[in-house]
Amino acid sequence: MVCSDPLMVKDLMSPADKPERVDPEAGKQFIEGIREGLEDFAAGRCKGFKDADELLAYLLNP
Repeated sequence: MVCSDPLMVKDLMSPADKPERVDPEAGKQFIEGIREGLEDFAAGRCKGFKDADELLAYLLNP
């Protein structure tokens, strides 16, 4: 390629420029989960953990 060659725009495009199709329902579910979590926190329905080990033990016990 020399300076006199025309520059093709398609050569500048990368696959990352095209975003993948996102499922709007998944986004709504994510937002709904956050909203429910904030409502629980505001109502005082939350549990505090001293460290990650205590959290892990809580999550592993049904």
